[in-house]
Amino acid sequence: MKTRLAYWAAPVSVAVAIAGAVAFSSSAQADPSLPDVTAQQLVTNVASAQPVAFSGTVAITTDVGLPDLSSLQNLLGTQVGGLTSLLGGTTQVKVAVDPATGARAEIDSSTSAWVAVANVANNDGWVYVSDSNSATHLMAPTLTDTLGDPAPMTPEDLANKLIDAASPSTDFTVARTTTVAGRAAYTLVMTPKDVGSLISSVDVMVDATTWMPLGVEVWSTQLTDKASLSAKFTSLSYSTPSAALFSFTAPPGATVDTVDLGQPAPDVPDQVNSAPTFQPLAKVVAGEGWASVVEVTGLPADVTAALSDPSQVASILGGGDINSYGRPGRAGDLSQLFGSLAQTTSQGTAYSTYLGSVLVTPGGNVFAGAVPVSYLESAAAASQ
Repeated sequence: MKTRLAYWAAPVSVAVAIAGAVAFSSSAQADPSLPDVTAQQLVTNVASAQPVAFSGTVAITTDVGLPDLSSLQNLLGTQVGGLTSLLGGTTQVKVAVDPATGARAEIDSSTSAWVAVANVANNDGWVYVSDSNSATHLMAPTLTDTLGDPAPMTPEDLANKLIDAASPSTDFTVARTTTVAGRAAYTLVMTPKDVGSLISSVDVMVDATTWMPLGVEVWSTQLTDKASLSAKFTSLSYSTPSAALFSFTAPPGATVDTVDLGQPAPDVPDQVNSAPTFQPLAKVVAGEGWASVVEVTGLPADVTAALSDPSQVASILGGGDINSYGRPGRAGDLSQLFGSLAQTTSQGTAYSTYLGSVLVTPGGNVFAGAVPVSYLESAAAASQ
């Protein structure tokens, strides 16, 4: 049963997901001298740290092997070029968080903006897109229901559990010190033990004073000169942001869609009864840890048919639906994008990036993992 806390998590997560545990920037200055810590001590310090207020600018840089995306200004129905650059390029995100008050994330371009705001006192959140002058208002009930007090766990216990759970597939090391947005930081490096993963390591930069994660870099075996995915603060202040940042009023003339997260979904018997039933099943069928291959079965035939055809995938993401492929507009640009990613293999249609691959077989099964397409082909052949 969902609690009030679970309902509240939705609007908060919209802003916090961008403003929270990732965001960072390296400096050219000499690495700071810091006391030695072990990986276990560093994880323990992060787990025991108190949430702090902060604000700053996050640079998110992505290079996962996608083609030039400059033409996709209408991706997912928005004109905000910064959102397109999240798939390839660099996006600047202004963030502000006060654990007692709220959170805010904002992407601005020369012509438009995207804003997400969560407010603790009002128990609500907003997502606003300026080019369409439209907003979604997420309303949550008050936080009165709880699951009861969880079993006590010290930060050391939590750190041990996290590391123990990951250790069979991951090596943890504190590789170096660094500077992120003027803050001295440790770098925790998580390296896959499993041969075959496209991910060579994940580096997390942690503030040496507040123990707040300041950055993350995901490195690919296919791109050795830079991180395939990086999020770093380029500026950071631990001063409490103005409470005004966490209040939002839709501009005049804006279209506002209100979603009350405290109300149950509307009951539409006719639609529910007429809809086809399916039970997708996902299981690991090959590899281990970071090199695992997951097979998904039981998907509707029209879904897997669409995934097998780049033009149909493009139509869905471009604003169409599963039964209206080939709609005009941005679907054409998306078709070009997915067509450049798709490759026909002996086992079906595959899509591959520097960090992962997906294979859709003619029989309607989907194989996915942070591995090359050849690994998915082998898994698909073995499952026949």
